[in-house]
Amino acid sequence: MKAIVKIVLILSLMALLFVMVGCTSLAERQTEQAGSPPVITHSFAAEKLSHGDIWKVYLEANDPDGDMRRIVYSISNGGSGHGFRSFVIKKGNRAGLLGYLNCSFSSPVTAVAEWTELTLTVYIRDKGGNISNKVVFPLTLTRGVKQEPPPPPFDKGGLKGLGAFWVKLYDPIDG
Repeated sequence: MKAIVKIVLILSLMALLFVMVGCTSLAERQTEQAGSPPVITHSFAAEKLSHGDIWKVYLEANDPDGDMRRIVYSISNGGSGHGFRSFVIKKGNRAGLLGYLNCSFSSPVTAVAEWTELTLTVYIRDKGGNISNKVVFPLTLTRGVKQEPPPPPFDKGGLKGLGAFWVKLYDPIDG
């Protein structure tokens, strides 16, 4: 009986040691992100948009390591989010980018209510796993408003389209 207790005790201690070493190794890997994080230096998006218009979200970002890989975004509608999604940054923009995202909205057969409020969150992830600062853009959909023009540095012509995404809206009351 004493032999069984000793074996169980030794196996338990070995398992505990194994778990501790594994957790330490994982923690070290998570804190050892390669390089410097990207930085979103300027951003802008109109806060009001007419139903059916394409929303332009402007970003300027830099990465000292030149390894930006993905623009990550999430949009919430009435307290419910659409989860985080992303798209790849083109090779020519990985050290620095200046341009805009196109966001299109659609809704089911029933129209989305006037004054629908949304929140878009955007950040950039690099090859080393570093993430940039997050930028948050509130938006109200209403009829008859014109999207305001962007401020500097986005007011010059020839800006690049960085990507496009589509969001399906719903009425949070009706689901």
